[in-house]
Amino acid sequence: MAAGQWGNCKGCRYFSSNNPNPSDNETQRCMQADLKAFDLKVSGASGCNAFEARAGVGQQPYQEPAQPAH
Repeated sequence: MAAGQWGNCKGCRYFSSNNPNPSDNETQRCMQADLKAFDLKVSGASGCNAFEARAGVGQQPYQEPAQPAH
């Protein structure tokens, strides 16, 4: 896998959402070439180092998912 920058999946071009502003809770397939064969489903709050910004979104800082209140 190419060494890229970290970012949340909701802002990545490989997140297969048709929604122009995917949410943290939206779940879609990751279409990154090295991961596509695994049929990996990720949430918008997930992140990895193969991040590439979606068209029109720009680089957003990686945010850890919020932990649920107990």
